[in-house]
Amino acid sequence: MRRELLMPPVTPSMTVGTISRWHVAEGQSVAAGDLLVEVVTPTATFDIEAEDAGHVERILVPAGTEGVKVNTPIAILLGAAGQACAQPLGVFAALDLEQREALRSPATGGKPRTGGGQGQSYREALRDALLAEMQADSSVILIGVDVAQNRGAPKVTQGLSDAFGPRRVVSVPALDEALFGMAVGAAFAGLKPVVALESWGRSIETLAASLTSAAQTFYLSGGRLAVPIVFRGPNGFSPGLSGEDARCVAAALAQIPGLKVAQPATASAARALLSAAIRDPGPVAVLEHDLLYTTREPAAAAAGDVRRGAARVARPGADVTIAAAGHAVTIALDAALRLTDEGIEAEVLDLMCVAPLDRSAIAASIARTGRLVTVEEAPVDLGVGAEILAFVAADCFGALKCAPVRIAGARAPMPYAAALQAVARPSADHVVRAVCAMMRGG
Repeated sequence: MRRELLMPPVTPSMTVGTISRWHVAEGQSVAAGDLLVEVVTPTATFDIEAEDAGHVERILVPAGTEGVKVNTPIAILLGAAGQACAQPLGVFAALDLEQREALRSPATGGKPRTGGGQGQSYREALRDALLAEMQADSSVILIGVDVAQNRGAPKVTQGLSDAFGPRRVVSVPALDEALFGMAVGAAFAGLKPVVALESWGRSIETLAASLTSAAQTFYLSGGRLAVPIVFRGPNGFSPGLSGEDARCVAAALAQIPGLKVAQPATASAARALLSAAIRDPGPVAVLEHDLLYTTREPAAAAAGDVRRGAARVARPGADVTIAAAGHAVTIALDAALRLTDEGIEAEVLDLMCVAPLDRSAIAASIARTGRLVTVEEAPVDLGVGAEILAFVAADCFGALKCAPVRIAGARAPMPYAAALQAVARPSADHVVRAVCAMMRGG
């Protein structure tokens, strides 16, 4: 059966939306729950899923089209009747046929055959890390609101409920105190819970007591009681969100003794760091980002050694070091590319983790460039950038050619108006202006 896919009215006030990107191509087979298209409105970014199995016959509105009115046909879908895709396709609708067959086949020995993060989206890399760790260790469980029914807000846990059942993929009511308490108790009992947060900014106030308890227990027990627990979810700015929903809490988490804080910027880093976090005997916070979930990296860029606690040089350069973590790395890379037009070669240092902080990599980069700019979404005061500058002033002062600079968010709650949001968070323009001024001044 042929049907039209319409631009949906998400809110009563919504009249138009922007087709940000298509997750599928014309002629591609899809299964129920597959992501079809990403839509951006002034207040939200969301994905439209396939309701039934079938294939995409035609895409009517290309990616990048703005001002698409509600109820406008954007694609034509053909039902699965008489099509090969009518057959069950296994655990993950988003995986290709070979990978789905590998998941069903006993010949794989219970291990997924995936692309190792190459060419994957950030979302898919996180999902594959969860899949691999849950297959390798039966004590790994997922806990969160809607992690089973709706695969979590960013669709990271898609297919895991079908693969492992409700005893290991546990959806709970939206009662944060009960959720966090249960997760810490499960870790004390010998399980390895992975807790899906809807938003770090919204959850941290309630979560603080559980984080502190989990982080200090190993030390206060003399190393006898491990707390293998992972908290993961989106952190920082997201279009249409304001206040606590859009704040970056990386610096606040890094101040908790005993808590490791990972902030991956790429798909390969997301997969490697989440896997390492699940295997860690202590508590780990994994900070993701709404603007990264659909991003992909080239296959060649995905290669290389990714280790927790070790920074990497995302782009080599000789004139200035730009240090960042998470989504701020994309801002730094954009700025570095634009700086080449000014004859400036910037080295971008992807911190990967903010606790522990790879101080040796920072020192080595500054020794090469003699200049430093830090970039982060959190407010400029008392942030990760401030800690880096304090370390550099104490240990690398002699290598500096000029004063280092911090680029960060405004010391204010994230506003709602888009024009104010652009001012309140760091951008490539901010970084380019700061670096150019630094180079002119020496």
